[in-house]
Amino acid sequence: MQTAPFTVDFIGIGSGKCGSTWIYENIVKHPEISDVNLKELNYFSDLYPEHDFSWYQSQFGTKDDGLIKGEFSVTYLAHPEAPKRIKKHFPNAKLIAIVRNPVKRAFSNYLHSIRKGDISPSLSFSDYIKDEDNLAPGRYHEYLKNFYDVFPKEQILVIVLEEFLRDIPTGMRQIYQHIGVKDIDYLPEGYNIPSNEAKNYRFLLLENVLVQSYRWLSRRGYTRFVKWVVDSGIAKVLRRFNDSQQRPPSIDDVSKQKLATYFEYHNQEFEKLVGRNTKVWS
Repeated sequence: MQTAPFTVDFIGIGSGKCGSTWIYENIVKHPEISDVNLKELNYFSDLYPEHDFSWYQSQFGTKDDGLIKGEFSVTYLAHPEAPKRIKKHFPNAKLIAIVRNPVKRAFSNYLHSIRKGDISPSLSFSDYIKDEDNLAPGRYHEYLKNFYDVFPKEQILVIVLEEFLRDIPTGMRQIYQHIGVKDIDYLPEGYNIPSNEAKNYRFLLLENVLVQSYRWLSRRGYTRFVKWVVDSGIAKVLRRFNDSQQRPPSIDDVSKQKLATYFEYHNQEFEKLVGRNTKVWS
C-alpha cells in the first residue's frame, strides 16, 4: 500500500510576545490534534540551510496516527524566505498569525530581552526604543504582506490578541474551524489560564541561563529535547523557586505616547492590508 506524502495541516508563523505559547498550548490539547507537534521548530527560518527536509519530517515522529499535524515558530513571520519555503513544501497548510497592540508588544519584548540576557537590565525602556530595530516586529503589515504575496488571504488566519481575549471560546472555535478539526466546540481544561507571562526573578542570571540554553538547543535542532525538558516540569520548578513574586515593571507614559505616535501609520497600513480594525489598541 502506498503511503500518503508527509504534510502538516497548520503552521503558526508569529508574532512573538503576542500570546503564541498560550494559544499554541491550547490548540495541541485538542484530541483531534497530534501531541507530537512542536513549538519553535524554526525550520523554515533559522534551520532551513542546515537541515534537509527529512530532518523536519523526523521531528513529527514516524507513526502516522491520523491526527492533525502542525507547528508554531514565531521566527517565520519576519523571515524574508519563510513564506516561499513553506509554500514549496506545504502549499495548502493553514497559517496562523497572532498580533497585539504593538506598543505593549515592544515593552513585552524589552522585558523578554532582559530575561534572555540579550540586553542589560540597566538599559531603560526609553533608551531601548531609540533603536528602531527593536520596534520593527510591531510593523505587522510589512511581514504579513510577504505571506499574502505567496498565499491566498483565506489561508492565513490573523488573530488580534485583544479581541481573542474578550471571548476565548469564540476565538478557539475560529482557530479550530481554520485548521479543520471536527469538534470546534472543544475547550481544553484551563484554557483561560495564561502562560509564559512576564515575571520578576530573584536571580536573573539563572533565568538567563535557562532561556539561553533553550535557545542554543533549539537553534541547533534539538527542539524535541527542549520539549521533553519543558514537559518534565524541571524548568517550571526552577522558575517557581526563582520567582520574586514582585510585579514586573510597567511602561512609562512618555514612552507609551511616543510609541503610539510611531505605530499610528503602521497600524493604519495593517488595517488596509488585513481588513481589521485596530481601535482595540487605542
